Amino acid sequence: MTDNLETLPPIPEEILEAAKDGRLVLFVGAGASMMVGMPSWPGLASAALNSLVEQGYIDYAEFDQLKTLDPKKQLSIADFIAKGQGNRLELTQYLKARRTSSIYPNINSIQATCVTTNYDHELSPLPLEEASEKETKASVERKSGVDNLQAADLKVPGTVIHLHGDMDNHDTMIVTTRDYLAHYDEPKVQHFLSELFKDYVVVFIGYGLEESEILEHILRRSGVEESVTERQRFLLQPFFKNQQSLYERLKVYHQKSFGVHLIGYARDEKDYQQLEDVIELWASKLTVRPPALVGDIEMMDRILNDD
Repeated sequence: MTDNLETLPPIPEEILEAAKDGRLVLFVGAGASMMVGMPSWPGLASAALNSLVEQGYIDYAEFDQLKTLDPKKQLSIADFIAKGQGNRLELTQYLKARRTSSIYPNINSIQATCVTTNYDHELSPLPLEEASEKETKASVERKSGVDNLQAADLKVPGTVIHLHGDMDNHDTMIVTTRDYLAHYDEPKVQHFLSELFKDYVVVFIGYGLEESEILEHILRRSGVEESVTERQRFLLQPFFKNQQSLYERLKVYHQKSFGVHLIGYARDEKDYQQLEDVIELWASKLTVRPPALVGDIEMMDRILNDD
């Protein structure tokens, strides 16, 4: 059956139920940060190379040649050049919001656990108030670095897990191709991803077609398989309405390759900003409960049913 592209796609029942059960994880990519004025991966790579020109480490002729490479190679080479000069590649200056958008306030209002490949701190979920607590936690719990990737943190709604590192902890930032590949060869990273995709319902936000390589590598290293009984992984992705055929083909591709269910939405009216409206609608309908509270409710139901 053809799933026609809509500007505001409905929320699959599996996602609604996962939020109520404390099993919803939002997996956020660069597409979200670009909405607040941060650069794309090609833009970040270009800015890094340009900073080397300004410091006199390379000239414009070399800059022009290097910018023809893919962004990952550009960043890797830029990092090697900076370290060769006794410095490090400074990227945090580019990781600040430069325009307003509703995208992050709405994502944060969902209050779910978040995993991100972004370095920035725009993800800052509002804390859930436990029934047994009078005060909510004061700040967002952020995790980054291989040794801090713990599947147990996924059980705490509002936690932000920086899979590729955190801009406030430079040593955790995955920048070069070598570091990127080594990171996903780490058993701790693979175990974390395996637990994430096995036990939780995951919604990928801000991963366009141009970021498919990153997403596919993550899914491949986690060992995910297509499930014929459950739908646990969903990918929000924009298309023009005249790309209906491409959408249908990619739906099959993602499902058969990674067990990911593609949720397309039409970008004809607002282009990529359409994602703001989609997340605003979804945020108004998703109710996240912590796993502990879900367990308490289930226990109360059992007691009442036994009476």
